[in-house]
Amino acid sequence: MKPSDVFRKRNLSKVNFDYEDLIGRNLSNSNMKGVNLQSRDIHNANLSITDLSEANLSQTILFNVKLRGSDLRNTNLSNAKLWDAELYGADLQGADFRGADLFYSDLRNVDLSNANLSGVNLRHTNFEGAILNDTDFTGANYDSHTLDTIPENYRDLLKKQGKLW
Repeated sequence: MKPSDVFRKRNLSKVNFDYEDLIGRNLSNSNMKGVNLQSRDIHNANLSITDLSEANLSQTILFNVKLRGSDLRNTNLSNAKLWDAELYGADLQGADFRGADLFYSDLRNVDLSNANLSGVNLRHTNFEGAILNDTDFTGANYDSHTLDTIPENYRDLLKKQGKLW
C-alpha cells in the first residue's frame, strides 16, 4: 500500500482531520459524511465515489481534486477553490457553492438540483448533461464556453441570473 492510500475505502465520518496532511491523498470510496474540512488545502487528492454529504468544505482549496461520482448532497462548499476539479457524475443536490471558484471544473452529468451557485466563478466550467432544477445562479460569472455547455433548457436561467464575463 502506498502512503497516499492509507485512508482509501474507510469509514472516516468521525475522524478529526485537524492535523492530517490531505494533499495528494487517496480518499476514494470512503465514508466522510459530515466531516469538517473547512479552510483546508487538499489539492490533488482523490475523493472519487466518496460520501461527503453534509460535510463542511467551505474555504477549502480543492485544486485538481477528483470527486467523480461522489455524494456531496447538502455539502457546504462556499468560498471553496475548485479549479480544474473533476466532479463528473457527482450528486450535488442542495450543495452551497456561494462565492466558490469553479474555474475549469468538470460538472458533466452532475445533479445540482436546489444548489446555490450565487456569486460563483463559472468560467470555462463544463455543465454538459447536468441537472440544474431550481439552481440559483444569482451573480455567477460565466463565459461563452460555459454557456455553450449548459443544457439548453437552463441557458436562459443562467443568462437572467448570472453575469457574462
